[in-house]
Amino acid sequence: MAYRVPRRDGVGEETQVAPPSLLSPCPPGEGSSVTEGGDGGEGGVRRLPYHGGDLVWASRRYGLPPGRFLDFSSSVNPLGPPPAALRAARAALRRAAYYPDPFSGALRRELAAWLGIGPDLLTLGNGSTELIHHLVRCRSPRRVTVVSPAFSEYRRAAEAAGCEVEEFPLSPGDGFALPMDALVSAASRSEMTFFCNPASPSGKLYSRTELLSLLEACRDAGGLLVVDESFMGFCPDRDRERATMIHLAGEEGLVIISTFTKLFALAGLRGPGWLAGTRGLVGELEEKGFPWRVNVAAEAAGRACLGDEGYLRKTRARVGAWREELARGLREAGPFRVFPGHANYLLLRLPVEGPQAVAVVEGMGRRGVLVRSCHDFSGLGEGFIRVAVRRRRENMRLLRLLRETWCEVSGRGPSRSAPVTRKVNGGPSWAS
Repeated sequence: MAYRVPRRDGVGEETQVAPPSLLSPCPPGEGSSVTEGGDGGEGGVRRLPYHGGDLVWASRRYGLPPGRFLDFSSSVNPLGPPPAALRAARAALRRAAYYPDPFSGALRRELAAWLGIGPDLLTLGNGSTELIHHLVRCRSPRRVTVVSPAFSEYRRAAEAAGCEVEEFPLSPGDGFALPMDALVSAASRSEMTFFCNPASPSGKLYSRTELLSLLEACRDAGGLLVVDESFMGFCPDRDRERATMIHLAGEEGLVIISTFTKLFALAGLRGPGWLAGTRGLVGELEEKGFPWRVNVAAEAAGRACLGDEGYLRKTRARVGAWREELARGLREAGPFRVFPGHANYLLLRLPVEGPQAVAVVEGMGRRGVLVRSCHDFSGLGEGFIRVAVRRRRENMRLLRLLRETWCEVSGRGPSRSAPVTRKVNGGPSWAS
């Protein structure tokens, strides 16, 4: 698959570059991973999960039961699912013997009212990832532009559909600012452009005004701007109002994707995910999609979430406070650059002259804490780590163990021993 990265000034010839590492084969039962050079793996090959939150992989790797890990590698709401959503999901299991609504009509109507758009502008799926792949398959664009670093499934969906992928890298050196002229030029050459806002893994929030010229370029070229707002719900009201594109849902050339997975902590139920677009596009996706994409438990949980405004207020207030406190602590935990974030995660850059991220990830994993290596995010590589924002007590534990791990892997001071498991009443436990 061809990857093309445009010059930042948007003029002249593009530079052909090698594609980022893709999924590598795994031994049976180990799950999806990527191959990394270096020691510490089978036969000298290190394997890391392709996405965060792979507790089965972590259990095999570090020798703890999945439930014993403190997981900062996946970015879901640290408050957990709304209690009303869990009650609704349990009650819905009584209908497990019956097929769900093929197109989730009740949830679609209630979600549309919650978003302030018409239900004919929405389609639902088994998480946002399914909708990303379904959208690309249905539209079959010749070329897809991915504004990176970004969620890897944009690229994987394009590859699976046989598209040419053009990566448009934003620079961490200038805080992932948008070189708008060059970006507009790249988007005008593609039939589909993916943009995440707030961005993952950087956490940067872009204003709607910044994206309007990009939307116009995509529209003029007869293409689509696909804005992934999966983390938008964590932003305070003022920031969300200036950034979200949902008020423009139904306009030609615009697709908005989001999910219940992150904001409402329904990852295990796969959301549901949702996509907003024009009536014509939504109709096409419905016609070409599979029925029963949302199971009865996920639909019931989703409907319950929409009525819990108190949960959302608590989420935005607490996650915002915990994020700022965690950012301050991370800057004190080691010589890290911590990028400002607007979602429920923070991006760290390690010193250039120092251990790679994989060494920190491994050291933390041995201590029972999972953090996200950004080795597979195009444009970042080995020097970046993403950590989720969790509850204050958990964040404090992360900071303490990160200090220990950094001392260990950098050789800059004494460190407590890395092994994490010990026997307590016959079972493993976190090191204290």
